[in-house]
Amino acid sequence: MKKLFFDLDHTLWDYETNAGATLLDMYRAFELDRFFSDEAHFTQIFKQQNDQLWHRYNMGEIDKFDIRNHRFSYIMNAVKNTDLILAQKLSNQFIIECPRKKVLMPNAHKVLDRLSKEFELGIITNGFDDTQNIKLKYSEIDHYFKWVVTSESSGHRKPAKEIFDFTLDYCGGIQGDMVIIGDNLQTDILGADHAGWRSVWYNPQKESKAPSQWQVHDLIELPALFL
Repeated sequence: MKKLFFDLDHTLWDYETNAGATLLDMYRAFELDRFFSDEAHFTQIFKQQNDQLWHRYNMGEIDKFDIRNHRFSYIMNAVKNTDLILAQKLSNQFIIECPRKKVLMPNAHKVLDRLSKEFELGIITNGFDDTQNIKLKYSEIDHYFKWVVTSESSGHRKPAKEIFDFTLDYCGGIQGDMVIIGDNLQTDILGADHAGWRSVWYNPQKESKAPSQWQVHDLIELPALFL
């Protein structure tokens, strides 16, 4: 039986929407209009700095501590604010509030409900154990997944072949039956290719890059690939 593993952030859990709502709440609660021209400016700086940090984490250049504790220092430094106490308060608030947001990518619930009746499902993510489990619980999709593999639990990060090998052993699968569905060409698709897995690129923006593997623009298209 095929085992379908999903990436979580940006594939099932709508990171952009959930993070945006959290940042808006924080902008108002901490009166960040003192430092940023408007809410959009704050969100833009967050995205720039956050994307850079996660890229460095995925490449093994920094660890969990750097993202959790230094993220808002970089963001505030971008507007010439060096208040480390404020930066730490912002970091703590984001870690508490963001994972509890519930917005999923379009049709996620419907597709998981359909696929879970025919296949064993899992999660494979570079996110951290505690936050990813909170996301799954609060968005009410945790019951769909038999396995949740994180970079922490496996000791490796996508696109490393080792995290895919760990997952294969963990779920007792056969390489030819392993499939990952993810939005990131580098970590999900290239990683799967190197590990000998099949992959489906979730490409809602309809980007022009087209690898040889399957791709879908809407999760609702997934069942047709397997059923």
